[in-house]
Amino acid sequence: CQPHKLQVKSVGQRNALQAVSPATMEVLMRVLADCDNWDDRNPEEVSRKAELTLKCLTEVVHILLTSSSDQRQVETSTILENYFKLLNSDHSALPNPRRCRQWESRFIALQIQMLNTITAMLDCTDRPVLQAIFLNSNCFEHLIRLLQNCKLFLNANNKVADKISEVFKERIGYAHIYEVLKSLGQPSRELLEELMNMAVEGDHMAVGILGISNVQPLLLLIQWLPELESHELQIFISNWLRRICCIDRQSRATCVNANMVIRIIETLNSHSVLHSTCAENLIALLGSLGSQSMGSEELLQLVRLLRPEELRGAHPYVVPVMRALLAMARKQGLASALQYFNLHHSMAGIALPAIHRWPGSAFSFNAWLCLDQDRVDPGMTSKSGKRKQLYSFFTGSGMGFEAFITCSGVLVVAVCTKREYATVMLPDHCFFDSLWHNITIVHVPGKRPFGQSLVYIYVNGQQKVSAPLRFPAMNESFTSCCIGSAGQRTTTPPPSQIPDPPFSSPVMPHRTSLGGILATGSWGGVIGKPEFITKMISAGTQDSEWGCPTSLEGQLGSVIIFHEALQPSQVKALYLAGKNPICLDLSANLLHGRLTGNKVVNWDIKVSMLLLLLLFCSAEARLEKNIVATFILMIKHFIQGHHVNQENLIHSHGVATLGALLQKVPSILMDVNVLMAVQLLIEQVSVEKNMQLLQQMYHHLLFDFSIWNSGDFPFRIGHIQYLSTIIKDSRRLFRKKYGVQFLLDTLRIYYGDLAPDDLRTIRTSLYGLIKYFLSKGGSHEEIQSIVGYIAATSDEEQVCNMGSDNELIQLLTDILLCIMWKGIEKSDDDAWIERGQVFSALTKLGMSNELLRPSDEIKLNLLEKMLEWSVTDNRDSKALPTHAENAFKLLLIVQGFLQAEGLINSNLWTEKVCAMAAAKLNTLLQTKVIESQPEACYLLGKLEGILSRSIEEKTETYSFLIPLVRTLVSKIYELLFMNLHLPSLPPTNGSPSFFEDFQEYCRSDEWQVYIDKYVSSKFFLYHFLPLFNCYEAFMVNMHKRDRERGESKLKFQVRFSVSASRKARQENLRYNSMLKQLSSQHTATLRQWRAAQLYLFSERGPWAERKQRPVHWKLSSVENFSRMRLKLVQNYNFNSHQDASDLRDNLGKVVFTQFSSESLLLEVVKQVKVSDLEDDILELPEEDTAASSNLDEKDEESQKEKLILSEDCELITIIDVIPGRLEVTTHHIYFFDGSIEKEEGVGFDFKWHLSQIREIHLRRYNLRRSALEIFLTDQTNYFLNFNKEVWLQSPEYCFISAVFYQVRNKVYSRILSLRSPNISGTRSPQELFKASGLMQKWVNREISNFDYLIQLNTMAGRTYNDLAQYPVFPWILRDYTSEELDLNNPAVFRDLSKPIGVVNEKNAKTVKEKYENFEDPLGIIDKFHYGTHYSNAAGVMHYLIRVEPFTTLHIQLQSGRFDCADRQFHSIPATWQALMDNPNDVKELIPEFFYFPEFLENQNGFNLGQLQMSKEVVNDVLLPKWAHSPEDFIYKHRKALESEYVSAHLHEWIDLIFGYKQRGPAAVEALNVFYYCTYEGAVDLDALTDEKERKALEGMINNFGQTPCQLLKEPHPQRLSAEEVVQRLTKSDTSTLNIFQHLTELKSFFIEGISDGVPIVKAVVPKNQSRSFISQGSPEILVTTSLNCVIGTHGWLPYDKNISNYFTFIKDTTVTNPKTQRSMSGPFAPGLEITSKLFAVSHDAKLLFSGGHWDNSIRVTSLTKGKLMGQHIRHMDIVTCLAIDHCGIHLISGSRDTTCMIWQIVQQGGVPVGLAPKPLQILYGHTDEVSSVGISTELDMAVSGSRDGTVIVRTIRKGQYVRTLRPPCESSLLLTVPNLAVSWEGHIVVHTSVEGKTTLKNALHLYSVNGKYLGSETLKEEVSDLCVTGEYIVMGSLQGFLSIRDLYSLSLSISPLAMRLPIHCISVTKEYSHILVGLEDGKLIIVGVGKPAEMRSGQLSRKLWGSSKRLSQISSGETEYNTQDSK
Repeated sequence: CQPHKLQVKSVGQRNALQAVSPATMEVLMRVLADCDNWDDRNPEEVSRKAELTLKCLTEVVHILLTSSSDQRQVETSTILENYFKLLNSDHSALPNPRRCRQWESRFIALQIQMLNTITAMLDCTDRPVLQAIFLNSNCFEHLIRLLQNCKLFLNANNKVADKISEVFKERIGYAHIYEVLKSLGQPSRELLEELMNMAVEGDHMAVGILGISNVQPLLLLIQWLPELESHELQIFISNWLRRICCIDRQSRATCVNANMVIRIIETLNSHSVLHSTCAENLIALLGSLGSQSMGSEELLQLVRLLRPEELRGAHPYVVPVMRALLAMARKQGLASALQYFNLHHSMAGIALPAIHRWPGSAFSFNAWLCLDQDRVDPGMTSKSGKRKQLYSFFTGSGMGFEAFITCSGVLVVAVCTKREYATVMLPDHCFFDSLWHNITIVHVPGKRPFGQSLVYIYVNGQQKVSAPLRFPAMNESFTSCCIGSAGQRTTTPPPSQIPDPPFSSPVMPHRTSLGGILATGSWGGVIGKPEFITKMISAGTQDSEWGCPTSLEGQLGSVIIFHEALQPSQVKALYLAGKNPICLDLSANLLHGRLTGNKVVNWDIKVSMLLLLLLFCSAEARLEKNIVATFILMIKHFIQGHHVNQENLIHSHGVATLGALLQKVPSILMDVNVLMAVQLLIEQVSVEKNMQLLQQMYHHLLFDFSIWNSGDFPFRIGHIQYLSTIIKDSRRLFRKKYGVQFLLDTLRIYYGDLAPDDLRTIRTSLYGLIKYFLSKGGSHEEIQSIVGYIAATSDEEQVCNMGSDNELIQLLTDILLCIMWKGIEKSDDDAWIERGQVFSALTKLGMSNELLRPSDEIKLNLLEKMLEWSVTDNRDSKALPTHAENAFKLLLIVQGFLQAEGLINSNLWTEKVCAMAAAKLNTLLQTKVIESQPEACYLLGKLEGILSRSIEEKTETYSFLIPLVRTLVSKIYELLFMNLHLPSLPPTNGSPSFFEDFQEYCRSDEWQVYIDKYVSSKFFLYHFLPLFNCYEAFMVNMHKRDRERGESKLKFQVRFSVSASRKARQENLRYNSMLKQLSSQHTATLRQWRAAQLYLFSERGPWAERKQRPVHWKLSSVENFSRMRLKLVQNYNFNSHQDASDLRDNLGKVVFTQFSSESLLLEVVKQVKVSDLEDDILELPEEDTAASSNLDEKDEESQKEKLILSEDCELITIIDVIPGRLEVTTHHIYFFDGSIEKEEGVGFDFKWHLSQIREIHLRRYNLRRSALEIFLTDQTNYFLNFNKEVWLQSPEYCFISAVFYQVRNKVYSRILSLRSPNISGTRSPQELFKASGLMQKWVNREISNFDYLIQLNTMAGRTYNDLAQYPVFPWILRDYTSEELDLNNPAVFRDLSKPIGVVNEKNAKTVKEKYENFEDPLGIIDKFHYGTHYSNAAGVMHYLIRVEPFTTLHIQLQSGRFDCADRQFHSIPATWQALMDNPNDVKELIPEFFYFPEFLENQNGFNLGQLQMSKEVVNDVLLPKWAHSPEDFIYKHRKALESEYVSAHLHEWIDLIFGYKQRGPAAVEALNVFYYCTYEGAVDLDALTDEKERKALEGMINNFGQTPCQLLKEPHPQRLSAEEVVQRLTKSDTSTLNIFQHLTELKSFFIEGISDGVPIVKAVVPKNQSRSFISQGSPEILVTTSLNCVIGTHGWLPYDKNISNYFTFIKDTTVTNPKTQRSMSGPFAPGLEITSKLFAVSHDAKLLFSGGHWDNSIRVTSLTKGKLMGQHIRHMDIVTCLAIDHCGIHLISGSRDTTCMIWQIVQQGGVPVGLAPKPLQILYGHTDEVSSVGISTELDMAVSGSRDGTVIVRTIRKGQYVRTLRPPCESSLLLTVPNLAVSWEGHIVVHTSVEGKTTLKNALHLYSVNGKYLGSETLKEEVSDLCVTGEYIVMGSLQGFLSIRDLYSLSLSISPLAMRLPIHCISVTKEYSHILVGLEDGKLIIVGVGKPAEMRSGQLSRKLWGSSKRLSQISSGETEYNTQDSK
């Protein structure tokens, strides 16, 4: 072996190749194979031989790799194959003698050596090629097999795992590896550590330095965790995972991109086998990854994780998950961008198209960025490092400017000219800190020719540097413009470095970013201090100086570039605006960038789905005290700085729900933490300045005491203290709603029965708040509230304990004071006498009662307070003269009081009083001007008396008085000539010894003489006058009071007692109604919460139950435009009616009901029979017309809403009669449900704008003309019944005149007067029918038979709302037994000219005889042919028994049981047969037989019994043989109704039911007379006074049925045949042909010049453009939108003025003129495909709605002006699709954020003016981007399809989830739903697409309105747009085919028309006259019926399509477009 080895080593390449022959290879392999069989003399020798052999093999492989195929004798793959075979050989199978003793250990050693050799082999220059060879040699499978065979030593040896990583990294074999590793049993710790080493490609301990290179092993570990039996290992792994994955942002990003979040959640789902610490580690890891980025699918799975297994206790993870969510929410706050560009890859970046001319004079760049510390890659080192490009703009010649971040994290701005490269750097600032920074660079050229150019650098809004830097030349065009991308190359690297693959994009020049990119600087980012900021080097050397350019290698938030200089204030504003990125040009230049790299979108959360977590907070959470607080904080973080989330919180009633749920939280969890959390939440909302949300927080959280009175005492009192704080901060804000009355009510509700101590403290605190409000001036209402409170609660609770007494006395004193001081304005004597009465009243009370506080004390308190107030008043800058007067009078009162009362009660003279009085007097004296000597003498005399007494008695009073003396003396010194009389008076001007000096002086003679001689004489002059009067008044008043006491006691008693008890009554009434209101608010909140739960618990909701419950359905009242009630809705109160089945089978209890006897009824009927009938016509009373004429249209809008009338009425529904009240205002019509028991607590209240009313019909109810039926534009209708008459008071007379006047008519005429334009006026059904023109339309085949019949029914008073007047339809077939139904054979049809009772000839004779022989002895009952009727309530229920609510109604009718099975509707053939056999059964059909397949199926599984004879169980209805399914029956039955035979004979049946054969001689002749009670006006129920009798008669009418109103008194004309119609149309000038009736004759025409070369993405003729009477015949508008946002509004007539049968098109000239062009504002999101789904046009052609904009908005553009009218941003991501409903009321939008929103289109005067500012509904449930939407307001359904392959159906009005449709798909590949449409009957057409590697598989699927799958059709082409029109689907494809398919079978109706170019949009014009098709090249194709050019009289033929020239502006029937050459 040795020579071989040497030979290979020594010889050259060619010789070596000769040496590598099959023979030598065999020798080498043999050597290896025999290694373990050599004798065991020298193990080292064996090992060395093996090593040499393996080295030799490695060389061989390397040599072969570099050779060409013709030189090689042996292929590398052959060598490898043998090598692997050897590696996997089974040595234990060898015969024993050949083995040596250590064979096993040796073989293992050899295998390890061989594995190591694989690594050596792969270490070569051409590694990728070799890797490919390895993979082709199945190395993977061999190694797996090796693992499977190596169970023995795997645990002992970890090298295996190490090598696995090397070989498998390129091949995703991890799933396979995992299976193998798992099969080997429990792993060792070493093996698991090896897997972690694989992840970091090194030692996992060094992850901080290495980072994650390969995330797959980590995913494998997470998956393996539940399988590990050792909890220690679980904890070890989860700990390390947490460390590895969260080391830095880049690692987190790597993990998030690898879908680690979903893996973790899958692992957590097996929580029974996970150790709790391990689970908590994983959840913490989730929190960390989630704060990086979280998708809706991940969030959904995370919340679903928490569903409890049973409904008992909470899931163990609730607390940690809540914490993780909080962590995510916190991180999501201001610290991080919600969206950013991830530019970590060295090739990433944003490329901009070339800028040919710089538009402005300067350059400003603003961006948010976040960079992590660089990782060391030990393999690559380079001295120069790299520069991370922020931006670069270069010309073709290499000049330009750029900015970058150096490898040490410093920002450098550079300009490169031909010769030099100048830079400015920002020192002392390293950006490698993983934080977001806002960087702004402003470069301004010098002002003067040689002025200095400056660059300014700002960080986070602050200027950091301004330095000179040459401004680049901007005159050349910049060809290479990049942001965050490697940018311009300058030097060429040595050829040894292999370049990365080139990075190119359509808008960029080709360039490569080369190997230098991989070089790194020294790890650790040490910043060398640069000496200079600016630096200059020669051009071309920048790479060696600064490093090679690479991408930013970080994250980039929003980037904005300006061509002007930004001012510092603008920089600051941009910084404050935050960071959310867009990659496009918002200016007119449209330079959109292209992004390579990732755009990461972070998550948004819907609060309603989280509220459920609260319910599951069980008491276990005691350990984690603040789980509730955590939850509240989470909400705080979700709304922080997030306007849309705040709006969503309001929209979903989140705050109210939170409040209601907090009330349910166990009190043990309600602690101070919760209070603090709520406080933080409320503070956050105030910071956000969202007033609406803040008000809700106050109302539902803070001031809802039912939340706060369940915890412990500190918690409650803390809450009240917090309230006090915020109330005192903004008193005015809270006073109105949460003021005195609110607090008193709170006291009364919550704090009546606490433990005394707690009670007292809490009550005191609340009283304190009341006092606080009052101390700031109490209003009249507040005083009244307090009086009411005292009056009402005096019975309930005696005011007994002192705490409250003090409060109360204090309160009353304050009130008295207020009244005395402020209540009386004047200051004259009378005023004071009035004030004085308070004191006398107190004295009086004190004498006759024992008061809680002595009256003197109260008086004193009052006086003290009055003194205080007086001082305050006088200090006031605005003090009035009256204030000084009052102060003076007050002093007199005080003195009088103290003199009078103080003599009796010396206690009043307390020191406090003296001290206070003295101090206050002093203040008063200082302000008082003393002018008269008597006054001065009086004051001095008074003082002196007290002074001398205090000196004698040595009391403290002296010290109080000295300041007064000082003040007084200084004031009156000159007035009283003291300088003359008192020479030795001590000086008052601040001598320190005045106190003692004056005491001495008082005793001197000089002073005494002066007082006696001068002062006393004048003292009395002043003293007695005023005081005497005042005191006198006091005394007089007292005596007067005593005198009147006797009389007044009585009066007082009467007045006070009565008013007090009245007050108490009023208060209690108010209090109880307030409680009722609170309770109803609470109920409403819980109801909203229950409604939200319906979605949350549904299959698409986050709380989807693990086992979905069966769903039951009931018929909804919504109907489409053909008045079909097609739709089922979920029945939440389902009843299986088993008890009714038991009763039928005689198993249950029987309840007998007494029926009134026949004779009684006959007697009754006699009284009420009416002989002749008047027409139901309205005479409008005078006053009404006057009222209506005053209401001008313009006034109406400007007026405030005023009530016009309010009437009691009944709302009639199929199920029930609901009493209530109708109110009509100037704007709306309201109904208030007055029933006590309301369904689901909601009731039937409604409110509609008057403009929504479409028609109003006068109706009968129980044969009385007392009802109205109101129809609204969205097909809703209401049936209201009014009591017949009312007594009206006429204004002219004062008496009540007996005007018999129908309420119904009054209501009708009032509504008409308000909404006259819409509604047909006061007409009888006959007139209405005549005026409608329906008959002519039907005759001319403009409407279908079905539509005509349903309209006739409606006009004749038939309604779905009253079973007794249900619409009636004819039986039309007689053949129910054939295998096939042949509609061309007249024999299969019933004879429509005869009543159903005599269709069978045999019955006619019997019927006739019965009529002729009938004679009523009493002469009351007229002759009749049939005793039953063709339409009655029982008959309707008979047919609809399988559908709720009819099942319930049927059971009620049958006295609580099902009818026996034989009498039920169980078979259509049998029912027809019974009709033929029995002349007494004359039931006609109901409309459901023509549109509603569900009524033929027993979907709810009712037990309907079994037939007596055959014992067959009654279940679904048996169908005729020719129908294969209920749907097939309905389809064929409807076809039969529209068939030629029925069209020709239907008028005969109409004559019988609605026409001249309904009554009179014609009816007798036609055998068509029914029991007299069924005819309108036959009886007058109001003639009956006895209520019982009236009810009995009503019941009889209901059961008999009612004949419709007679609409015609002459024969009905016959319908024209199809041929006659075509002939007639051809002659007419302005009529069009329906393309779907002439599919074989379609022709295409093209119009150019609208959008040449630019695809048309929308072309539509809006459906109801309002045209005035004059402009009939003038063109309508055809709207086009092009890909470049240009809008055109062209003229369009579907017929032509000159040539037969084509059309007229008038081009909008503005589209081609750049100056006049109208276009949509704002660019679209980059990378978004612009399709017709992004646009919708309002039905009146005034507004264009568009989605797809960069800022996630929906925009509203005026089509007439081309101006932006509105911009609605509520979606979190790009809006991807829009659709408008048929009524023009709602718009639905779908978005990448996975939600849909329904918007109301705002109308003014019936004209759309924009969108409502907030969406009506936000619809959740998808987990991926919504790709298509459809909406039908009349059927109350919104449909959305998503990239997740599902279609979800929901309701519009309540936003409820209905169902998910999952179109079938054989492939496992991703299914998407690019298009869908909803038909008039609610069929949902879904187009799905599967993106495979080679082809796209497209298919169409059809579902019924109720979600039944009806079929699929695969498509060969890729659909670009589709719409459903009538019974056809029209589709356009990218392959250029326009195809028309049948809606029901999905098959092609005609072969596709080839348009030769991709189709971008299609639409069908109204009346189905044409199809508009927009093509890729900007042509508009118009497809219409090309009838042969039969000339209309006198017209010449003009053939236009021969000419090639462009036609004139007005073109009729444009140039024909050849669609045939599809080759």
